[in-house]
Amino acid sequence: MLRDLAQACDAPLGQGFLSSIGYLLWMAAAAIALFAAATHQIRGSTVNRQFAFCGGGFSLWLCLDDMFLVHDRYLGESFLYVTYGVFTVLLLFCFRAPLKRFGGDTFFLSVVFLGSSVLIDSFQGLFPASYETVQLFEEGAKFLGIAAWLAFWCHYVNATSKLSSF
Repeated sequence: MLRDLAQACDAPLGQGFLSSIGYLLWMAAAAIALFAAATHQIRGSTVNRQFAFCGGGFSLWLCLDDMFLVHDRYLGESFLYVTYGVFTVLLLFCFRAPLKRFGGDTFFLSVVFLGSSVLIDSFQGLFPASYETVQLFEEGAKFLGIAAWLAFWCHYVNATSKLSSF
């Protein structure tokens, strides 16, 4: 439990690097959104803070899922992918006003990339390319989605923290 996984498995330098960076980005998005909401850095409507709490909590769960492979090992991909889709639609519906006002295009871009990653993963046996090629596209879409997700929350917190509190 205490040793680094790469050390315990005698893995070469860099193995799993992109995945590790990915969950660090999830963690950063969660920390930024949750900290800003909890410390009242987010101004304006209370919906702005609620959105940051919901988005930050969702980011934290996605981080934990990515780190501990919850979707692969414990709860099942199908169940979690449907749950993630429903939660994303709820975020898009319930918080459409702050999304329209504060860079929802980046949020939407992250949803497109992450959704593409899920679709590629779900249908990877149907692609004529090798497993490695399909994995490259799946992991690439996932990484770009996570990066766009982090960019959105950075922008959102920055923009809402500059609002007048009146």
